[in-house]
Amino acid sequence: MVDLALSSDQQDIVDQARAVARRCLAPRAAEHDRDAGFPTRNFTDLHDAELLGLLIPTQYGGTGADLTSWGLAVAELAEACGSTALIFAMHSGAARLLAADAATNPVAERVLKEVTSEGKLLSWGFSEPGTGGNILNPQLRAAPDGDTVHLAGTKAFCTGAGHADYYLINAHSGEAEFRRSQTMAVIPAGHDGLTVEQTWDAMGMRANSANTLLLDCRVPAANCVGGPGGGMTRLTHALPALILGLASASLGIARAAQNFANDHVLRRKLAPTGRPLAAFQGVRLHVADMATTVHTARLSLLHGAWTAENDPLEALPALNMTKYICNKAAITVADTAMQVTGGHGFLRANPLERHYRDARAGAVMGANLDALRDMIGKAALGLDPRSDTITAPTGENRP
Repeated sequence: MVDLALSSDQQDIVDQARAVARRCLAPRAAEHDRDAGFPTRNFTDLHDAELLGLLIPTQYGGTGADLTSWGLAVAELAEACGSTALIFAMHSGAARLLAADAATNPVAERVLKEVTSEGKLLSWGFSEPGTGGNILNPQLRAAPDGDTVHLAGTKAFCTGAGHADYYLINAHSGEAEFRRSQTMAVIPAGHDGLTVEQTWDAMGMRANSANTLLLDCRVPAANCVGGPGGGMTRLTHALPALILGLASASLGIARAAQNFANDHVLRRKLAPTGRPLAAFQGVRLHVADMATTVHTARLSLLHGAWTAENDPLEALPALNMTKYICNKAAITVADTAMQVTGGHGFLRANPLERHYRDARAGAVMGANLDALRDMIGKAALGLDPRSDTITAPTGENRP
């Protein structure tokens, strides 16, 4: 049974994230969005609040938080600044993957300790120009070369590129066996053969610097998580955080849009009547739609996080549904909020138009909405979500 009540430790994490978000992130969000400037000070504040290591085990200086409290913390950050939340989510997913290898890999251990002690920032590069966010089928190649690995190819939409201290890059190892088909390499910023191409100029999430990485470099084999060709076995530790992070960011944006609309309809008076917009049933029906949509998204997030922690073999279908529901919620709620606030919501002086643009990001980042629907549909039919080969079941035909 899923227990929806937060423990005192979980609530403390959420409260800490909310405090930093409201005190530090929210006042700067409009400026970062307007200038498309990377939110450097925000990550200094997150480090000072000991939040950068939420998913890092305590033996490396982290908090060792569970996915539920972490996901809700991401939502708190996103309610204040969507870009910061998304960067933080990708950073945390990379940290969780390194944590799976740190007990036997000194490089992973050292990087995690630098995150918790120095505030180093991690970036995860998995999207590519040819395959999008299909993390299971990278085109970038990793070829063994003595005691090094040669990485050659391009990564697109790499969140935080140009500002991160380390990049976690997945590449095809050349092995046909699925479990040995990926190499996950940790590359420090400024490494020879790693070039950041400034390509990010987007409609929403404008401050997250999702630039392009050009790679033609060699890294020590020790920098490969799980060893060369051993990345796939570690990927299962990172995927839940990557998917939940995108879902949580969408939930936070949906709440921000909802809160703006609720405040507007309570304060805005219709001149002929002197009554607030909230006095009219038609407006309250829209408010109800937003409230139930946000509530459903939060429940889905809690269920996805609980499943990832307690039933990891069955987590992917639940996580895909979580991301789909939360991504759709952000778009739907932002659209409804714009409808009930009218011209005021449309003004750039108010934050709703930023939430409206940011809401679209989750639907196209990671697995997009149609890709998620396809995977959800396959899972519902008992099919392999990774396979495009669909055959009729053998045995007796059914009407």
